[in-house]
Amino acid sequence: MTPANDHLNNLTALRWFAACLVLYGHAHALLGWPEVLFLDIVPMGLLGVYIFFAISGYLVAQSWSRDPNVMRFLAKRALRIFPGLVVCTLLSVLVLGPLLTTLDADMYWRNEHTLGYLSNMVLYISYHLPGVFANNPWPYAVNGSLWSLPVEFLMYLLLALVGFAGVLIAPTRYQERATAWLVGLVTLFFLALAAFWALPAPEAWVVYRTDLRHIPLCGVYFMVGASLFVFKLNQYFSLTTALLALAAWLSLRHQTQWFAMASWVVLPFVVLAFGLARHPWLSRMHERDYSYGIYIYAFPVQQTLVSFWPQMPLPAYLLSTLVITVALAALSWHFVEKPALKLKPFRG
Repeated sequence: MTPANDHLNNLTALRWFAACLVLYGHAHALLGWPEVLFLDIVPMGLLGVYIFFAISGYLVAQSWSRDPNVMRFLAKRALRIFPGLVVCTLLSVLVLGPLLTTLDADMYWRNEHTLGYLSNMVLYISYHLPGVFANNPWPYAVNGSLWSLPVEFLMYLLLALVGFAGVLIAPTRYQERATAWLVGLVTLFFLALAAFWALPAPEAWVVYRTDLRHIPLCGVYFMVGASLFVFKLNQYFSLTTALLALAAWLSLRHQTQWFAMASWVVLPFVVLAFGLARHPWLSRMHERDYSYGIYIYAFPVQQTLVSFWPQMPLPAYLLSTLVITVALAALSWHFVEKPALKLKPFRG
Protein backbone atom coordinates (compact mmCIF):
# COMPACT_ATOMS: atom_id res chain seq x y z
CA MET A 1 0.00 0.00 0.00
CA THR A 2 1.11 3.54 -0.71
CA PRO A 3 0.04 6.88 0.82
CA ALA A 4 -2.98 8.49 -0.75
CA ASN A 5 -4.78 11.79 -0.77
CA ASP A 6 -8.42 12.86 -1.10
CA HIS A 7 -10.60 10.03 -2.41
CA LEU A 8 -7.79 7.76 -3.65
CA ASN A 9 -7.56 5.77 -0.44
CA ASN A 10 -9.13 2.92 1.49
CA LEU A 11 -11.50 4.96 3.68
CA THR A 12 -14.67 4.10 1.77
CA ALA A 13 -13.76 0.41 1.92
CA LEU A 14 -13.22 0.77 5.67
CA ARG A 15 -16.63 2.40 6.06
CA TRP A 16 -18.15 -0.55 4.21
CA PHE A 17 -16.30 -2.83 6.63
CA ALA A 18 -17.55 -0.86 9.64
CA ALA A 19 -21.15 -1.00 8.39
CA CYS A 20 -20.87 -4.75 7.85
CA LEU A 21 -19.46 -5.18 11.37
CA VAL A 22 -22.57 -3.46 12.71
CA LEU A 23 -24.77 -5.71 10.55
CA TYR A 24 -22.91 -8.82 11.76
CA GLY A 25 -23.00 -7.72 15.39
CA HIS A 26 -26.75 -7.12 15.30
CA ALA A 27 -27.48 -10.43 13.55
CA HIS A 28 -26.93 -12.59 16.61
CA ALA A 29 -28.88 -10.36 18.98
CA LEU A 30 -31.83 -10.05 16.59
CA LEU A 31 -32.02 -13.83 16.29
CA GLY A 32 -32.19 -14.01 20.08
CA TRP A 33 -28.63 -15.23 20.51
CA PRO A 34 -25.85 -13.85 22.74
CA GLU A 35 -24.11 -10.78 21.35
CA VAL A 36 -20.81 -11.35 19.54
CA LEU A 37 -17.86 -9.66 21.26
CA PHE A 38 -14.51 -8.70 19.80
CA LEU A 39 -11.92 -10.44 22.01
CA ASP A 40 -14.78 -11.06 24.47
CA ILE A 41 -14.69 -7.35 25.36
CA VAL A 42 -16.30 -5.02 22.80
CA PRO A 43 -19.59 -5.78 21.01
CA MET A 44 -18.80 -6.28 17.34
CA GLY A 45 -21.43 -3.79 16.23
CA LEU A 46 -20.11 -1.15 18.61
CA LEU A 47 -16.60 -1.65 17.22
CA GLY A 48 -18.01 -0.81 13.79
CA VAL A 49 -19.56 2.37 15.19
CA TYR A 50 -16.23 3.40 16.74
CA ILE A 51 -14.51 2.95 13.37
CA PHE A 52 -17.13 5.22 11.78
CA PHE A 53 -16.49 7.92 14.40
CA ALA A 54 -12.70 7.78 13.99
CA ILE A 55 -12.93 8.17 10.20
CA SER A 56 -15.55 10.88 10.51
CA GLY A 57 -13.45 12.94 12.93
CA TYR A 58 -10.51 12.98 10.53
CA LEU A 59 -12.55 13.79 7.42
CA VAL A 60 -14.74 16.40 9.07
CA ALA A 61 -11.70 18.20 10.49
CA GLN A 62 -10.23 18.12 6.99
CA SER A 63 -13.45 19.60 5.62
CA TRP A 64 -13.31 22.46 8.13
CA SER A 65 -9.68 23.13 7.28
CA ARG A 66 -10.53 23.50 3.60
CA ASP A 67 -13.49 25.80 4.20
CA PRO A 68 -13.66 27.27 7.74
CA ASN A 69 -17.15 28.70 7.40
CA VAL A 70 -19.73 27.57 9.97
CA MET A 71 -22.83 27.77 7.78
CA ARG A 72 -21.30 26.01 4.79
CA PHE A 73 -19.71 23.43 7.07
CA LEU A 74 -23.00 22.56 8.77
CA ALA A 75 -24.89 22.55 5.47
CA LYS A 76 -22.45 19.96 4.12
CA ARG A 77 -22.84 17.81 7.22
CA ALA A 78 -26.64 18.07 7.09
CA LEU A 79 -26.69 17.06 3.44
CA ARG A 80 -24.72 13.94 4.33
CA ILE A 81 -26.96 12.77 7.16
CA PHE A 82 -30.52 13.95 6.64
CA PRO A 83 -31.60 13.08 3.05
CA GLY A 84 -30.91 9.37 3.47
CA LEU A 85 -32.36 9.36 6.99
CA VAL A 86 -35.56 11.13 5.91
CA VAL A 87 -36.20 8.63 3.11
CA CYS A 88 -35.43 5.65 5.36
CA THR A 89 -37.81 6.99 8.02
CA LEU A 90 -40.61 7.62 5.52
CA LEU A 91 -40.22 4.14 4.03
CA SER A 92 -40.42 2.65 7.52
CA VAL A 93 -43.65 4.50 8.36
CA LEU A 94 -45.36 4.34 4.95
CA VAL A 95 -44.27 0.91 3.67
CA LEU A 96 -42.70 -1.31 6.33
CA GLY A 97 -45.17 -0.45 9.08
CA PRO A 98 -48.43 -0.99 7.15
CA LEU A 99 -47.13 -4.26 5.69
CA LEU A 100 -45.87 -5.80 8.94
CA THR A 101 -48.00 -4.36 11.76
CA THR A 102 -50.20 -6.75 13.68
CA LEU A 103 -52.80 -3.98 14.03
CA ASP A 104 -55.49 -3.18 11.51
CA ALA A 105 -54.82 -0.20 9.23
CA ASP A 106 -57.03 2.24 11.10
CA MET A 107 -55.43 1.48 14.46
CA TYR A 108 -51.94 1.73 12.96
CA TRP A 109 -52.50 5.17 11.45
CA ARG A 110 -54.30 6.50 14.53
CA ASN A 111 -51.63 5.35 16.96
CA GLU A 112 -49.49 8.22 18.27
CA HIS A 113 -46.31 6.20 17.78
CA THR A 114 -46.83 6.13 14.02
CA LEU A 115 -46.56 9.89 13.72
CA GLY A 116 -44.01 9.94 16.52
CA TYR A 117 -41.62 7.78 14.51
CA LEU A 118 -41.18 10.69 12.09
CA SER A 119 -39.20 12.46 14.82
CA ASN A 120 -36.23 10.39 13.64
CA MET A 121 -35.97 12.88 10.79
CA VAL A 122 -34.80 15.51 13.31
CA LEU A 123 -32.62 13.04 15.26
CA TYR A 124 -35.15 12.71 18.09
CA ILE A 125 -34.85 8.97 17.95
CA SER A 126 -37.88 6.69 18.15
CA TYR A 127 -37.55 2.93 17.74
CA HIS A 128 -41.19 1.85 17.89
CA LEU A 129 -43.88 1.53 15.24
CA PRO A 130 -47.17 0.15 16.60
CA GLY A 131 -47.53 -3.58 16.15
CA VAL A 132 -44.35 -3.92 14.07
CA PHE A 133 -41.99 -6.78 14.99
CA ALA A 134 -44.11 -7.48 18.07
CA ASN A 135 -43.19 -11.18 18.09
CA ASN A 136 -39.48 -10.88 17.24
CA PRO A 137 -36.83 -11.92 19.79
CA TRP A 138 -35.95 -8.21 19.97
CA PRO A 139 -39.56 -6.94 19.94
CA TYR A 140 -40.83 -3.65 18.53
CA ALA A 141 -37.40 -2.27 17.56
CA VAL A 142 -37.66 -1.01 13.98
CA ASN A 143 -34.22 0.54 13.61
CA GLY A 144 -31.88 0.15 16.54
CA SER A 145 -28.92 1.59 14.62
CA LEU A 146 -30.17 5.18 14.69
CA TRP A 147 -28.94 5.90 18.24
CA SER A 148 -25.50 6.99 17.00
CA LEU A 149 -26.74 9.67 14.58
CA PRO A 150 -27.58 12.36 17.19
CA VAL A 151 -24.15 11.80 18.74
CA GLU A 152 -22.50 12.11 15.32
CA PHE A 153 -24.30 15.36 14.51
CA LEU A 154 -23.50 16.75 17.95
CA MET A 155 -19.82 16.16 17.21
CA TYR A 156 -20.22 18.13 13.97
CA LEU A 157 -21.70 21.01 15.96
CA LEU A 158 -18.89 20.82 18.51
CA LEU A 159 -16.20 20.86 15.84
CA ALA A 160 -17.88 23.83 14.15
CA LEU A 161 -17.90 25.65 17.50
CA VAL A 162 -14.23 24.85 18.12
CA GLY A 163 -13.30 25.92 14.60
CA PHE A 164 -15.27 29.15 14.90
CA ALA A 165 -13.58 29.89 18.23
CA GLY A 166 -10.21 29.42 16.53
CA VAL A 167 -11.21 31.94 13.86
CA LEU A 168 -12.36 34.44 16.49
CA ILE A 169 -9.42 34.35 18.88
CA ALA A 170 -6.50 34.38 16.46
CA PRO A 171 -5.28 36.55 13.58
CA THR A 172 -5.71 34.99 10.15
CA ARG A 173 -2.18 33.63 9.90
CA TYR A 174 -2.52 31.81 13.25
CA GLN A 175 -6.10 30.56 12.94
CA GLU A 176 -5.16 27.07 11.81
CA ARG A 177 -2.73 26.68 14.70
CA ALA A 178 -5.24 28.07 17.21
CA THR A 179 -7.93 25.69 15.96
CA ALA A 180 -5.52 22.76 16.24
CA TRP A 181 -4.74 23.51 19.87
CA LEU A 182 -8.42 23.97 20.70
CA VAL A 183 -9.17 20.60 19.08
CA GLY A 184 -6.36 19.10 21.16
CA LEU A 185 -7.78 20.54 24.39
CA VAL A 186 -11.28 19.26 23.60
CA THR A 187 -9.80 15.85 22.80
CA LEU A 188 -8.08 15.74 26.20
CA PHE A 189 -11.37 16.71 27.82
CA PHE A 190 -13.17 13.87 26.03
CA LEU A 191 -10.47 11.40 27.07
CA ALA A 192 -10.87 12.46 30.69
CA LEU A 193 -14.67 12.47 30.52
CA ALA A 194 -14.77 9.01 28.98
CA ALA A 195 -12.30 7.58 31.50
CA PHE A 196 -13.63 9.10 34.71
CA TRP A 197 -17.38 9.36 34.03
CA ALA A 198 -18.79 7.55 31.01
CA LEU A 199 -16.82 4.30 31.23
CA PRO A 200 -17.63 3.56 34.91
CA ALA A 201 -21.11 5.17 34.85
CA PRO A 202 -23.61 2.53 36.04
CA GLU A 203 -26.82 4.06 34.69
CA ALA A 204 -27.98 5.80 31.54
CA TRP A 205 -28.49 9.57 31.62
CA VAL A 206 -30.93 10.28 28.80
CA VAL A 207 -31.46 13.72 27.22
CA TYR A 208 -33.26 14.21 23.88
CA ARG A 209 -33.68 10.40 23.83
CA THR A 210 -29.90 10.01 23.75
CA ASP A 211 -27.81 8.37 26.47
CA LEU A 212 -25.28 11.08 27.30
CA ARG A 213 -22.62 8.45 28.04
CA HIS A 214 -22.46 7.77 24.30
CA ILE A 215 -21.21 11.31 23.65
CA PRO A 216 -17.77 10.84 25.27
CA LEU A 217 -17.54 7.10 24.56
CA CYS A 218 -18.11 7.62 20.81
CA GLY A 219 -17.00 11.23 20.60
CA VAL A 220 -13.53 10.40 21.89
CA TYR A 221 -12.85 8.43 18.69
CA PHE A 222 -14.13 11.35 16.64
CA MET A 223 -11.94 13.87 18.49
CA VAL A 224 -8.82 11.70 18.31
CA GLY A 225 -9.44 11.30 14.58
CA ALA A 226 -9.78 15.09 14.29
CA SER A 227 -6.56 15.59 16.29
CA LEU A 228 -4.68 13.23 13.99
CA PHE A 229 -5.61 15.56 11.15
CA VAL A 230 -5.08 18.99 12.73
CA PHE A 231 -1.68 18.04 14.18
CA LYS A 232 -0.68 16.44 10.85
CA LEU A 233 0.14 13.14 12.52
CA ASN A 234 -0.64 11.29 9.30
CA GLN A 235 3.07 11.67 8.50
CA TYR A 236 3.62 8.85 11.00
CA PHE A 237 1.11 6.54 9.35
CA SER A 238 2.60 3.38 7.93
CA LEU A 239 1.79 -0.30 7.91
CA THR A 240 4.67 -0.90 10.35
CA THR A 241 3.58 1.68 12.93
CA ALA A 242 -0.04 0.56 12.61
CA LEU A 243 0.89 -3.08 13.26
CA LEU A 244 3.08 -2.13 16.23
CA ALA A 245 0.28 -0.03 17.72
CA LEU A 246 -2.21 -2.83 17.12
CA ALA A 247 0.07 -5.40 18.78
CA ALA A 248 0.56 -3.15 21.82
CA TRP A 249 -3.21 -2.65 22.08
CA LEU A 250 -4.02 -6.35 21.80
CA SER A 251 -1.47 -7.13 24.51
CA LEU A 252 -3.81 -5.35 26.94
CA ARG A 253 -6.81 -7.56 26.14
CA HIS A 254 -6.72 -9.25 29.56
CA GLN A 255 -6.91 -5.86 31.30
CA THR A 256 -10.34 -4.77 30.13
CA GLN A 257 -10.35 -1.18 31.35
CA TRP A 258 -6.87 -0.41 30.04
CA PHE A 259 -7.76 -2.10 26.76
CA ALA A 260 -10.83 0.12 26.41
CA MET A 261 -8.93 3.32 27.18
CA ALA A 262 -6.03 2.44 24.88
CA SER A 263 -8.53 1.84 22.07
CA TRP A 264 -9.49 5.52 22.13
CA VAL A 265 -6.10 6.40 20.66
CA VAL A 266 -4.91 3.20 19.01
CA LEU A 267 -8.06 2.37 17.06
CA PRO A 268 -8.24 5.74 15.24
CA PHE A 269 -4.51 5.56 14.50
CA VAL A 270 -4.70 2.04 13.06
CA VAL A 271 -7.93 2.70 11.15
CA LEU A 272 -6.62 5.90 9.57
CA ALA A 273 -3.17 4.49 8.86
CA PHE A 274 -4.82 1.78 6.81
CA GLY A 275 -7.61 3.99 5.50
CA LEU A 276 -5.37 6.72 4.15
CA ALA A 277 -3.20 4.23 2.32
CA ARG A 278 -4.05 3.23 -1.23
CA HIS A 279 -4.88 -0.24 -2.41
CA PRO A 280 -5.41 -0.64 -6.18
CA TRP A 281 -8.80 -2.29 -5.74
CA LEU A 282 -10.09 -0.89 -2.45
CA SER A 283 -9.43 2.73 -3.42
CA ARG A 284 -11.92 2.40 -6.29
CA MET A 285 -14.81 2.00 -3.88
CA HIS A 286 -15.08 5.76 -3.24
CA GLU A 287 -17.49 6.02 -6.17
CA ARG A 288 -19.96 3.75 -4.36
CA ASP A 289 -20.07 4.85 -0.75
CA TYR A 290 -22.96 2.66 0.33
CA SER A 291 -21.80 2.49 3.95
CA TYR A 292 -24.36 4.95 5.35
CA GLY A 293 -27.18 3.19 3.53
CA ILE A 294 -25.99 -0.18 4.83
CA TYR A 295 -25.89 1.26 8.34
CA ILE A 296 -29.42 2.71 8.35
CA TYR A 297 -31.18 -0.06 6.39
CA ALA A 298 -29.58 -3.23 7.78
CA PHE A 299 -31.48 -3.31 11.09
CA PRO A 300 -35.02 -3.11 9.63
CA VAL A 301 -34.07 -5.63 6.94
CA GLN A 302 -32.76 -8.01 9.60
CA GLN A 303 -35.88 -7.61 11.74
CA THR A 304 -38.11 -8.23 8.71
CA LEU A 305 -36.28 -11.45 7.83
CA VAL A 306 -36.52 -12.65 11.43
CA SER A 307 -40.25 -11.91 11.53
CA PHE A 308 -40.84 -14.17 8.51
CA TRP A 309 -38.17 -16.83 9.11
CA PRO A 310 -37.23 -16.86 12.82
CA GLN A 311 -35.30 -20.14 12.52
CA MET A 312 -33.24 -19.16 9.47
CA PRO A 313 -29.66 -20.53 9.67
CA LEU A 314 -27.13 -17.81 10.44
CA PRO A 315 -25.18 -18.05 7.12
CA ALA A 316 -28.40 -17.76 5.09
CA TYR A 317 -29.58 -14.93 7.35
CA LEU A 318 -26.35 -12.97 6.95
CA LEU A 319 -26.21 -13.48 3.19
CA SER A 320 -29.87 -12.53 2.69
CA THR A 321 -29.47 -9.46 4.88
CA LEU A 322 -26.34 -8.35 3.07
CA VAL A 323 -27.82 -8.76 -0.42
CA ILE A 324 -31.06 -6.92 0.38
CA THR A 325 -29.35 -4.21 2.42
CA VAL A 326 -26.67 -3.47 -0.18
CA ALA A 327 -29.40 -3.22 -2.84
CA LEU A 328 -31.31 -0.68 -0.71
CA ALA A 329 -28.08 1.16 0.12
CA ALA A 330 -27.21 1.37 -3.58
CA LEU A 331 -30.61 2.88 -4.36
CA SER A 332 -30.18 5.31 -1.47
CA TRP A 333 -26.71 6.34 -2.66
CA HIS A 334 -27.50 6.81 -6.34
CA PHE A 335 -30.96 8.36 -6.01
CA VAL A 336 -30.90 10.17 -2.65
CA GLU A 337 -27.49 10.69 -1.04
CA LYS A 338 -25.30 11.37 -4.06
CA PRO A 339 -27.75 13.87 -5.66
CA ALA A 340 -28.05 15.61 -2.26
CA LEU A 341 -24.27 15.89 -1.96
CA LYS A 342 -24.19 17.77 -5.26
CA LEU A 343 -26.05 20.56 -3.46
CA LYS A 344 -23.14 21.14 -1.09
CA PRO A 345 -22.14 24.81 -0.89
CA PHE A 346 -18.55 25.69 -1.79
CA ARG A 347 -16.33 28.69 -1.22
CA GLY A 348 -17.03 31.41 -3.75
